[in-house]
This record gives sequence, C-alpha cells and structure tokens, in this order.
Amino acid sequence: MALLFLLSVTVAAADPLQIALTTKATVDEEHILLGDIAQIKGGENGQIEKLGQIDLGRAPSPGESQTIHRRQVEARLKQNGLDPSQYHLEDAGPIKVFRTYAGVSDAQIRAAVEAFIKNHAPWQPDQMKIRPIGYNESHKLPPGELRLQVMAPKHTDWVGAIPFQVRLLVDGQQAKRVSVSAYIEVWQEVVVAVKPLGRNQPINRDDLQLQRMNMARVPANALVSLDQALGYRANRAIAVNSVLRTDQVDLPPVIRKGDVVQMLAESSQLKITTQAVAQENGGLGQTIQVINLASRKNVHARIIDAQTVKVEF
Repeated sequence: MALLFLLSVTVAAADPLQIALTTKATVDEEHILLGDIAQIKGGENGQIEKLGQIDLGRAPSPGESQTIHRRQVEARLKQNGLDPSQYHLEDAGPIKVFRTYAGVSDAQIRAAVEAFIKNHAPWQPDQMKIRPIGYNESHKLPPGELRLQVMAPKHTDWVGAIPFQVRLLVDGQQAKRVSVSAYIEVWQEVVVAVKPLGRNQPINRDDLQLQRMNMARVPANALVSLDQALGYRANRAIAVNSVLRTDQVDLPPVIRKGDVVQMLAESSQLKITTQAVAQENGGLGQTIQVINLASRKNVHARIIDAQTVKVEF
C-alpha cells in the first residue's frame, strides 16, 4: 500500500501543465504576456506566475489588433526552457489580441490650441480673431492620464499663420507630437494719411485719420497713435490713404547745423556750461554731434530746447 501511494504521488507530480489559449484577449501594455491570452493550471503557484510572465512579443498599437498563432506560443515556451512533454496546450484557433486605448479627438486638439492662443497672445480679446483651425485628425493613445501641451514657435509675432506644436502626454510621458497651424487676425487702429504729404511737410491733425486694419496687412512699423505723428514732419512724399510708418516721419529740427548753442554738463555735485556749434540738424530729444568751442572736441549731446544741448556723463 505504501508503494502504491508513493507511485501515485510520483505520477501526479509528473502531470503536465495545462495551458488553455483564449480566442480573444485585451492588453493595456506594450508587450503581450502568456498570462494575457491563456489560463494556466497545474504546477505550483510560483511556476504558474512565472509562466504567465513569458513575453510573446510587442502588442499592437493602441486601438489596433493582431493575431497570435499556436506555433508562436510553442516557440516562446521552448525559448524559455519548456519541453512539450512538460505542458499540454489547448487552443481553439488563432488568438486575436486587441490593445486598449484612450482617444484624443481633433476637437480636443483644436480647443487646446485656441485656448493657448487666447491665454498667451499679447493682444486684447477685442483686437484678435482666430480663424477656424483646420485640424481634423484624431489619435489613439495608451490609457492613462492625458494632458495636451501646446508650444508656440520661438520669436513669433502672433500675427498670421503660426505653426504650433502639440505634445500629447500620457502619465507625463510624450505619446505623440503633432503640428497644428492656426491663423490669427489682429485688428488695430493705425494712422492713415487722408491727404498727400510732401517731403519736409509738417503733419497736422487734418492730415490724418485712425483706421482699424488687419495688422497682417500693414507694415510692422506702422504708427498706431496720432501722438506718433502730430508735431512731426514727413521726411519723404507720402501718398493719400497710405499707412504711416515710423521711418517716414521725424521731428522737425529745432537746432540746425551751424547753430551756436549752450552745452550743459552736470552731475549731482558739478554743473558746467559752455558754448558749442551744432554739426547736424536735430529735433527735441534727439542726440546730435556738436563741437565744444572751448576744447575744440567733438561730443554727442541731447537736444533740450532750441538753444540748449546736454552732455550725459
């Protein structure tokens, strides 16, 4: 009786592992494990767990599927040191493995870009118009905490067509990166000539009007307030209905080349005045070159009024 009992234990211990393959399986991770597609019975718990961790290969992309055949499983078992006599493999045909995913719609991406523009563009809401964003692609990402990170190109002026980069992050890691173009219209009042202006002609209020325009269609150095033009003169001929630019106007000279002026140099403890001769024309606030009549040296001085220049030191 003792011999029969011992023999029965030996036979039971030699029973092969039972590996039953499913016909369908779902995975979340990047690799397919044997435990994802099979029920394993027999053997010890530690052995079952170890078998379940056998890597059968890369999983399909999120939202996609692929088929695994019996021979692939057998090849992996052999690579992991299992002889066919050690297990019994049951299957009902190929296994279709589906990879779970988190969907990101094109609407979500468009909304993220539009929100980014509104929060970061240097324009007031009433100045800015964002044209409909023409991005129409959805994406399937691994499951996890999703975040969209939008980035503007360096040195953008936030006018016209701008290519934004959008990072699709899952659990803080980049899963995908896409480019989304948006067109920003900026409307602002600019200074427009309502009359032709001749070279060196003083600019008066009746010569100008403010007109709201799309800034993508005007020069970058357009004048945007009347204060930038009134009291100035045109330094070239300007046609009617032209948008005035900063390089088309300058201050009329209050000091002309050859004028004798008072030159002032002062600090917190010292104040010196002497006479100088202007070597060029200049308007209020401008810096011109003058000759110090006492030292005969050329210096640069800022125009204070029609009779005075000041040396900064």
